[in-house]
Amino acid sequence: MKKIIFPALFFVCLFLCSCVHKNTDVMKEIMICPAPTAFQDVDRMMKSPGYWISKLQNPDKVMLNAKEIEAINVKTSANIMYITDVQYLPDKYYRRNAAASYTKYVNIYSRYYDGHFEKRVGKEYFDEMNKNIDYNLFDSTVNVRFAMTVQYAELRVLPSYEPLYSSKDTLDLDRMQITQLDLASPVAVLYETLDKQWYYAVSEIAEGWLRADTIAFCSQDMIKDYKKWDKNAVIISPKADIYINEEMTEFFDYVSMGTVLPIAGIKDGIAEIRIPRLKDGGTSLGFQKAFINISDISVGYMKYTQRNVIQQAFKHLNSPYGWGGMNGEQDCSSFIRQIFGCFGIKFPRNSTGQIKSTGIFAGEFEKGEQEYLRSQRIIKNGIPAMTILYFPGHIMLYVGNEDEKPYIIHSIWGYGEETEKESKTYLINRVAITSMNIGEASKKGSLLQRVTLMKNVK
Repeated sequence: MKKIIFPALFFVCLFLCSCVHKNTDVMKEIMICPAPTAFQDVDRMMKSPGYWISKLQNPDKVMLNAKEIEAINVKTSANIMYITDVQYLPDKYYRRNAAASYTKYVNIYSRYYDGHFEKRVGKEYFDEMNKNIDYNLFDSTVNVRFAMTVQYAELRVLPSYEPLYSSKDTLDLDRMQITQLDLASPVAVLYETLDKQWYYAVSEIAEGWLRADTIAFCSQDMIKDYKKWDKNAVIISPKADIYINEEMTEFFDYVSMGTVLPIAGIKDGIAEIRIPRLKDGGTSLGFQKAFINISDISVGYMKYTQRNVIQQAFKHLNSPYGWGGMNGEQDCSSFIRQIFGCFGIKFPRNSTGQIKSTGIFAGEFEKGEQEYLRSQRIIKNGIPAMTILYFPGHIMLYVGNEDEKPYIIHSIWGYGEETEKESKTYLINRVAITSMNIGEASKKGSLLQRVTLMKNVK
């Protein structure tokens, strides 16, 4: 049997917006400002997918077929630090120092704020949470239990929905949030709290604590069978509504772009699908019929063409930014993952995993390299709609060039600008089409100056 290593629990810290305040260390005013709704170097037509599609020589050429995409996925999945195939995990598991890892995160988060008080929460904040943890279980071999999500679910760093913030100036970023899991996500459950309200689970893209009422237990074979359904609906809308009656009047939930659900039949523009639900009010998994509009789906994966990738990306234009799936939205990496999920291409959860494990290396940029040279390398080696650009903490999709300047579409929080007297942060907070010049007046430099790697997903 292939050796399986479970990925380590991770968390990511990002900058988010704050109120105006004084930085007393350097006596420089820090200001949070809304970014312009229209950037000077983004013409109104550039905000349409057709503009970028018209620049391509053969936008409908299939760049990868199903077999070639599967080969990419096998290579990506081989790096098990980023992708975990739950359906093939072993049924026994032991992790060294699991209890110590939990304690480590408690210590880290004790230095954070709850948004209600001026002081840090301190270790006493976690007293009740610690009483709910079975540390003996952490130090033993466990029987892995398999399950599927029966609704939208959030993976948390610690077993709590209470938010924690790394500073008093970032009260719109919950550092406890790891990622979101859509309906029908398979998970492997390792641990549970003593009150059985939280499970520590491994999903395909991340691991963390899940509320018990968001999953239903099943056999590993049920997960395999669900994934082998003959015909599938691939969600191609940013948010696709699911109803539990054929008249489509009883709303159940919505699912995100790239989600895959089995189709039982199609009639009069409506697809009948199968969704996982709790069986008979218990904790085990059952399935029920549900309905979705065919305009929100592709029957099977879409053809991997530049036109289709650009059109899928632009469906998200102006969608709100949301770290880790906060409020059901998307950050930079989940934006990329949703787009390519429409074509069956697997992407890891975070931007570092995405740039390291998916695609063909197309360029590395040296610190201090001239912007003109950087632009030329992106334009020469990049493939519009199929090239991802990266610097630590952010990932972007290249869509083409205008006047020898590369343009990107990305889910972005904001960018900086520095003067002698003040430091400004301009909030974009949405999916936007921009040049790579934004942020050029900041200490860190423009996106073009900061980019370190590029890959072609082909």
